[in-house]
Amino acid sequence: MNTALMKDPVEAQIDTLLLPFSDDIIKLANGLRHFIRNETHPATELVGDSTLSLNIGYGFTEKAWDCYCAIIVYSKHINISFPSGVRLNDPAGLLQGSGKRIRHIRISRLDDIRNRQVLNLLKQARELAFVASGAGSEKSTRLRTIVKPIAGIKKRPG
Repeated sequence: MNTALMKDPVEAQIDTLLLPFSDDIIKLANGLRHFIRNETHPATELVGDSTLSLNIGYGFTEKAWDCYCAIIVYSKHINISFPSGVRLNDPAGLLQGSGKRIRHIRISRLDDIRNRQVLNLLKQARELAFVASGAGSEKSTRLRTIVKPIAGIKKRPG
């Protein structure tokens, strides 16, 4: 068997978790993963299969609440969630939500995230998480992806 054609087992697992979603949602989720990984240089990508969504968080530790942002994949749309969103400077008023901590931006197409205001929010959130984590270097040399399936009944595709 040609090993060059074999897919990384973690990526294959993520593909399987995304499989029940529509092609448009899968394409958008993968585009967002690529964009966030390349633009913000996280040390950790946490993938959690929850009851209502598939959650892909980015940070510097293995704790979900330490993530600076997360791609929340629902059956019909995707949100970029900011667990410490209330602390972000958002002059454009992009962040939605009214809770004590979390804010989000609804993403309908990849171009929604490719603008200066959203990138600024991602970088602010990353900086807050980086400082809080006590990480040793500004950029991680290697991204570590961890898949943590959550047991239970799913109320989403799959």
